[in-house]
Amino acid sequence: MGNEEYGGAMSKPEIAAFLERQGHGVLSLGGEIPYSLPISFGYDVFENRCIFQLLFPTDSRKRDRLEDTTGVSLVSYEWNDIDDWRSVVITGPLCRIDDESPAVMGASEVFAEHASVAGLSGFNRPMEELDAEWYELDIEEMSGRHSPPVE
Repeated sequence: MGNEEYGGAMSKPEIAAFLERQGHGVLSLGGEIPYSLPISFGYDVFENRCIFQLLFPTDSRKRDRLEDTTGVSLVSYEWNDIDDWRSVVITGPLCRIDDESPAVMGASEVFAEHASVAGLSGFNRPMEELDAEWYELDIEEMSGRHSPPVE
């Protein structure tokens, strides 16, 4: 396929609308071997950031990788069929929101309103054994593409 791009570019308002309704994607943390995980997020259109509530068991590789990561990427996509798809790629720093900060209330509201919340069964542990922390991805770059119009 070469260097040409496939599909059409999404405008910033189209990207924002997609992220507000999508609420889930794949977050990739840097490193020699990137660490990627499916994740729910809330998109804050006013602050141009994505909000995550990360859960950590005591033996979490995710926490170890976060400590070594400065920049992350988030991919969110929707595929209905070959002629109906869209995807957004976001990059920027991921920063922890202090639990004692007034910002944590706003972050939790954004998450509650826009995230696709998943059950805890994937952790195979009771909630009491998981540490929950709030994070925000301060968007430095974002781009989106959608399927070409059907002729």
